[in-house]
Amino acid sequence: MATQKSNIHPLIAKIFESHSIPISELSPPSSSQGILKHVPQSSLSSSSSSSSSSPSKSKERYYFTKAQRDVPQMRGEIEGLRAMGLTSPSLVPRVLGFEVSDDQKQSAMVTQYFKLGSAPNNKEIQIELGKKLAEMHRTPPPRLDASGSTSDGDDDGGYTGKYGFAVPTHCGVTEQDNTWTADWETFFRERRLGDMVRRIGDREISRAWEELKTRAIPLLLHSFTPAPQPVIQHGDLWSGNKGYDTLTGRAVVFDPASYYGHNEADLGITHMFGGFSQDFYEAYHAIHPKSQPHYDQRQKLYELYHHLNHTLMFGGSYKSGALGIMRSLTQWAESQSESNSD
Repeated sequence: MATQKSNIHPLIAKIFESHSIPISELSPPSSSQGILKHVPQSSLSSSSSSSSSSPSKSKERYYFTKAQRDVPQMRGEIEGLRAMGLTSPSLVPRVLGFEVSDDQKQSAMVTQYFKLGSAPNNKEIQIELGKKLAEMHRTPPPRLDASGSTSDGDDDGGYTGKYGFAVPTHCGVTEQDNTWTADWETFFRERRLGDMVRRIGDREISRAWEELKTRAIPLLLHSFTPAPQPVIQHGDLWSGNKGYDTLTGRAVVFDPASYYGHNEADLGITHMFGGFSQDFYEAYHAIHPKSQPHYDQRQKLYELYHHLNHTLMFGGSYKSGALGIMRSLTQWAESQSESNSD
């Protein structure tokens, strides 16, 4: 049954109409909230004149739609998807459009819909995900302005050669400080870990942070090989933000908290909740070899950011997990200093 225009949020309708998709050709599949199926009228006409009683499945398109009042959060999600799509378009949902109301109080988005399900071969999907993520973690092609000149990127979310992002993005409900920063050590120390510690405002965490910042961070972020390059991050790559799309048969990711950062920072949260097999890591590092020295400890530092964010959002046991990582890395750094002094 076709959807009436009055049943669709006006901003969502505007997005479809800007792509010449008539509202009359959209319908909700079963009871899936926010999902719309597009069957072009031409396919219905052709099917009625043939022996087939239904339109060609190849012409059906499914879209995920959402409208909300938190405009900055949605803008960050959309710009993240667009940036990720520059280097790995089949890994993320394609963005059809994003609109903001005239009073700047509401926003809406329409993207490709992923129908998530169980993969027929999990090993193959883990390998595919590792390869695609590694492909995403590369320098994007230059963006061109209307005259055909290369854009500097500072205002349009494009690549700048710095760490950060053009707009704020959200990891869960936490707005991230994406201020452009020239070097990775400063960005991750101040814009990620330090910012999180300040916002939590816990005395015990603050003390542990001062020791970690002084002793471990210079060892882990100051100099390693391959040297870090700013590449687009998913930013919140836990198992709940990846899946298998049964419509395309592909490994996919969604719900990003993007910024440009060191590629291995994207792996930090993958260790926190599980869901990523050894096949995934081997496929990834076949393209991006592990940075040395101290890869394992650097991974714990990247994971720490998400423990701190969960402490900020939920408190409870996440605080003890964050403190455990901070203290173990500080102890490790002290042991490195003792070994070097012998």
